[in-house]
Amino acid sequence: MSTQLKLKNKYMELEKFFDSYTEEFNLKNKKDQKNIQLKIDHSKRVVTNMEEIIAGLALEAEAKYLAKIIALYHDIGRFKQYQEYKTFSDYKSVDHGELGIEVIKENKLLADLNKKQQNIIYQAIKQHNQADLRRDNFENEAELFFARLIRDADKLDIFNIFVERYKKGSQKDYVIKLSTEPTISDEIFKKVLKGESINYDKLETINDLKAMQLGWIYDINFKETLAIIKKRGYVEIIYNSMDQSQQADEIYQQLKEYLN
Repeated sequence: MSTQLKLKNKYMELEKFFDSYTEEFNLKNKKDQKNIQLKIDHSKRVVTNMEEIIAGLALEAEAKYLAKIIALYHDIGRFKQYQEYKTFSDYKSVDHGELGIEVIKENKLLADLNKKQQNIIYQAIKQHNQADLRRDNFENEAELFFARLIRDADKLDIFNIFVERYKKGSQKDYVIKLSTEPTISDEIFKKVLKGESINYDKLETINDLKAMQLGWIYDINFKETLAIIKKRGYVEIIYNSMDQSQQADEIYQQLKEYLN
């Protein structure tokens, strides 16, 4: 059997396992079950995003199926995390990337793949939720490449989730602890313009959150992903939902130049 066909069959097998595994998390509380369903839907949308990104890349079929496996399983640890801790906060519970690898190994899901393929999948899942992708955390360029791919596919859906809320004028689920003052703090403003990563605990206002989200553009790894962001109009939607200010406009203008 060719490597391409083997990985295609493997992906189909893992799709079935994903569905049966996540069905086990049938929580009695409606809110809890809604959160489980959110992660199921997110995982499948990330697969769709991954397919859209890799369509523009010159990849072998083997690489494409590896990318799709990573996309489907990048958050597999979330279900056990929520069942045990009732939170998706790694800070308050456990690292969901690490937990995902445990789930995969416990179920021997990758036992029939070679060591290189296994390591690519494990490293992508382990690193996808880190603040930055540091080159010295990877054994080789292939591992780093797939980690960058899943970061982009995941980020596209995170953009989408927030953007859909902003389009409806609904933000309370995400920003309940943030001030509604129509300002961007100086620290956040400077970090966004420099393309630096920002931790959620540094946010003070709703506009800080939106400025940070605009700054995610600088964490995108592939021009194919940037083209998708541009096509979907994410930057404009976030900017238009902000309280207008000189700082917001400066961030927006710099991003427009970057995207073009």
